[in-house]
Amino acid sequence: MKQRTACIAILLTAVFAFGHLAAADDPAERAAVQRAIEQSIGWAIEKDFDAMFRLWGDDLFHFWLFSDSQVIGLENFKKHAEQWRDPDFRGTRFEFRDLRIVFSRSGDVAWYSCHLDDCGSYKGKEFCLKDVFQTGVLEKRDGRWVHVLMHGSYPVDKVPAGYVRRFYRDLFEKPEAKEAKPPQPE
Repeated sequence: MKQRTACIAILLTAVFAFGHLAAADDPAERAAVQRAIEQSIGWAIEKDFDAMFRLWGDDLFHFWLFSDSQVIGLENFKKHAEQWRDPDFRGTRFEFRDLRIVFSRSGDVAWYSCHLDDCGSYKGKEFCLKDVFQTGVLEKRDGRWVHVLMHGSYPVDKVPAGYVRRFYRDLFEKPEAKEAKPPQPE
């Protein structure tokens, strides 16, 4: 009887372990997560706001490169996104490099990291955020993968020079030398 119980336990463990591996290694699930990650940036090329908002959970947390980009909740994200409705703005291209996706044991949560180039144009002039370190967490809800967290940053040793000049100029500019004044007689 002990042998039979042990065999059943081993069989059940194998079935559950295989079930977990199947969820985590399912090429269709990996492709769906990758598409959700890519479209979280790529939506801006067509400016399909409805498609973009479907990529986010109601309880999302978004923190991008600048301190004013911290957004909590989908309704707040919709308000934050109003800036991108400007007809002079459009996404032009993007590239994800070194995309790593990991699934939870249950297979319904995935987290990722990558390096991103995100380019757009404003009034016909192209700009690019290059080599952003992006991380995020997606959860499968109601059959679709949605972002619940996205974060973008630059490693401190790779902040673009333009941002250093823009945000940290005071740290690097030498204070003006003050003229030495002779002591005033009393």
